[in-house]
Amino acid sequence: MSIGKKNKDHLKTRGGASQVPPGPPKSDDPLKFWTNHPTENTLVDLHPFADGEFQNPSPFGITVGQWGGPYIGRPDLILELAPAIQARCTLLRKRTIDEYLGALRAWWRLFDATESDSVTTDRLKPQISSVAYLTAFHEAIAKQRNMSTSTFMKFQTVADDTRTLLGLPKLGWIAPARRIGESHLIPEHQARAIRTVLKQDWERVLKTWARNDQVMAEVDRRASGEPPADLGEHEHLVKNWQYFQAIQLKTGLTLPSGDHLGGESLSRLGLERRVMRAIRFPTVREADVAFHLALMNSGWNPSTLANVVADDPYLTRDHPRNTKQLVLSTDDTDEVADEETLKADKARANGRTQFCIGQKSQPSSAPMVVAAYLKRVVPLREIVKVDCKAAEEQLAYLQNSCASLEAIAAQLKRVQTLKQCSRSVWLYVDRRGNIACLKMNNWKRYAKRETGRRQVSYLDIVRHRLNAQRLADDQIPKVTPSDFRDIFARWVYLQSNGNILAVMLALGHASMETTQGYLRHKIYKVEHDDQIRRFMIHLFDGLERGEIDLTKLAQLVRHGAITPEMEARLAEYRALQRSRIGMGCADPRHPPAHVVPGHIPGRLCGANRCLKQCEHARFLPEAITGIAMRVEELMVMSDHLPRELWLKAGFQEELDMGEELLDSLFSSAAVAEARVAWSARILAGEHLIPGLGRIDLLEGAA
Repeated sequence: MSIGKKNKDHLKTRGGASQVPPGPPKSDDPLKFWTNHPTENTLVDLHPFADGEFQNPSPFGITVGQWGGPYIGRPDLILELAPAIQARCTLLRKRTIDEYLGALRAWWRLFDATESDSVTTDRLKPQISSVAYLTAFHEAIAKQRNMSTSTFMKFQTVADDTRTLLGLPKLGWIAPARRIGESHLIPEHQARAIRTVLKQDWERVLKTWARNDQVMAEVDRRASGEPPADLGEHEHLVKNWQYFQAIQLKTGLTLPSGDHLGGESLSRLGLERRVMRAIRFPTVREADVAFHLALMNSGWNPSTLANVVADDPYLTRDHPRNTKQLVLSTDDTDEVADEETLKADKARANGRTQFCIGQKSQPSSAPMVVAAYLKRVVPLREIVKVDCKAAEEQLAYLQNSCASLEAIAAQLKRVQTLKQCSRSVWLYVDRRGNIACLKMNNWKRYAKRETGRRQVSYLDIVRHRLNAQRLADDQIPKVTPSDFRDIFARWVYLQSNGNILAVMLALGHASMETTQGYLRHKIYKVEHDDQIRRFMIHLFDGLERGEIDLTKLAQLVRHGAITPEMEARLAEYRALQRSRIGMGCADPRHPPAHVVPGHIPGRLCGANRCLKQCEHARFLPEAITGIAMRVEELMVMSDHLPRELWLKAGFQEELDMGEELLDSLFSSAAVAEARVAWSARILAGEHLIPGLGRIDLLEGAA
């Protein structure tokens, strides 16, 4: 990326960007207001805090069971807090607003609990009706009830804002320490298995799309009068697409509705609406496969990847220096690498840009996945844009015609949904034939066969498929899309041999301190805890069997299960008899003739000249000391033996082999240390050389 001048005026290239869509309706109710978020205008209703809430407002759906209980109304207090709440929430998305409302409910229930306590009744007003009555006692009660830091601080900030408006000092409460959640990062080999399945599923999606393109091309060929090609088992797809295309021409619609396609008559013709739509448009399963694979290979948060703007004019374009290459980027700079680049704004980092780079030769890289999926949903996006424009016109009409607030709110919600879909990469056609986009508030989009209800996510399906083939002690636990960022960070950490800078760049952190804290809580702690857990499990398992094998224990803790091949190699290794120099011998009673001439079969080898190219020798890691000893012995022997005897006995060949092994198998520092130690012992007469005896006596006699 260059730092040169960039074109920031995108109004000409972004169609319709200069047209300001209708805004949210205004409310005269002080306890109701609309937010001004760019994409998620939300109606905030504070009346439950004035009137009280005595029954679960959402007894059905995904939030069932999350209600904390009833609370009484405090109209004066909520009227006092309303301006500060509106100021805090006006630019926030719906998810964050729900967190503010949840904090208010928690504090309302806390006030109910303190006021009903007979011990505290004499100390406090009968009812908290103003922020002026808040004291350090409420701070202590909140901490005693283990209130979360987020819930505590959201109410405190609103209360402090209100006290400032009333001319009162701020509360000065100290928020409870943030609880660092326990990281349950799955092992690397399990993460690798999930990544492999995601890649395989994506390859199937690409093959399916290629087959469907072939079917559509064949239908066009037959329509032009060309002789039909035999597609074999795919002829039923040809039949479905011929019917679907005929309805398209008849209605002029790219995506005809179910009523246009017909109902019961289709089954008699051997046709199916779901199959017709899936030939041209992605399904929810294909959208999930693409999203999860891109998420796994990018290291982004799910919200960041979901915020990739599909209609950005610089999202996909030709490489400036090679038209055969495609660049995926939201930046209009001309200096790009010969790699696929993905870029998006990270909402949780104040809009700071996140980058992702992938090789174009890898279809499973995140940029290539996004580019391929974006191309597939072009017709769907055009439909959504047309619907969005019509919905905005209808909203403007309702606002100008003084329609009811409920009608305006319903139409505004439709406009927001269509705008979100028009910007999203992850469009698909659901089973009812409607265009939708992936939403992160609920990943469980698939029916569980046992109940027929939508209870499982795509990752649950992947995990269950893998666990069916895994041992009972290696089952993959529950995994969510948010875990992929931690998995990616660990992968980068391992691939870079612990390079913190590489992890920082991959995760898009602004400072090294952030990355160090991330690794400390997400990677280091998990690895340490996992090692301790595995050590204790295998240690007590060995104690129950009455044996502690340190070699096997180290393998189980550091690398995982012991295979039968490992068991066989370990048994073979331990069965080897060691020679004088620490080498293993596969057959010590039958040494080769060139090593021990005239050896009597059945007797043990007494020469121990393993370095003389003996085929029974097995080189072991702990043999460095013995080989160093023999090399130093041979160095001394070369100075004291006649040259003819030295060459005839093959000592030079043995010395060359020993030095070659020391140079190639062991570290130079360890070899130097061992040779110096043995040389000193030999010269001091502490070690006897076979055939020569003590070297100090030989030199003294000379």
